Amino acid sequence: MLRLLLLIVTVAVSSPELRSQEAPASAARKPGYPVQYSARLKLSSASEIDQRLDTPFPEGTAPAGVNNCTQLLAKCGVASKGSCAGQSPSTSDRDLQAQKWTFADCLVLGELQRATPATSSHVAELKWNEHVLPLLPPQLAINISDEWTRKANEAAARGESWPDLDKSATAGTDGPDQIVVQGDGFVERVILWGRGDFNGDGTEDLLVQTLDSLTGGTYRNTRLFILTRKSRNGKLSVVRALL
Repeated sequence: MLRLLLLIVTVAVSSPELRSQEAPASAARKPGYPVQYSARLKLSSASEIDQRLDTPFPEGTAPAGVNNCTQLLAKCGVASKGSCAGQSPSTSDRDLQAQKWTFADCLVLGELQRATPATSSHVAELKWNEHVLPLLPPQLAINISDEWTRKANEAAARGESWPDLDKSATAGTDGPDQIVVQGDGFVERVILWGRGDFNGDGTEDLLVQTLDSLTGGTYRNTRLFILTRKSRNGKLSVVRALL
């Protein structure tokens, strides 16, 4: 009977349904913290990232002459912020916005593809729910002007968080790996797409996207960040703003 119980426990613990989605098994066997993908991606395997990067775009969602994410990332690169030479001067604002969102989707896949296992982590136990709001950096607050960007950066330099900068901000959980932050005149969805070492320093980071909107108009935007923290109980900080 004891052997039977031990066998049941062993099978249950090793079952893939009970684990978060991870990078290839070869990476998971390395010591430390394996790359993890959000369940929102609905990946059947890590190799599916390569397939999605090479999947053709719907018409009108990318610059002319670019057919998939692999080509878009190669042509435009992170530094372009989604704007590259393939765009025509006559491209409508609506198409430009669609192209930026396509670029954001590609960046997520590209960053996850390049991520490596981390050797140390201060975010491994961090749960992505409404309680993470007081830990989020002020740069994630909705940004519609250079002045607001300056204020957010100054708040970050003082060690403040998003709610310190905007005291109207409140958060709620909306499904796996997504929170919704609302405040005076805005709504933001903040999605955690993955965990891993995204900048090669050995420390585990978070790949986070914001979907920004103003409640009083048609403003829509999306941004992408790499976040980390320097101590287990510390606040999160921006390693890099990708978009």
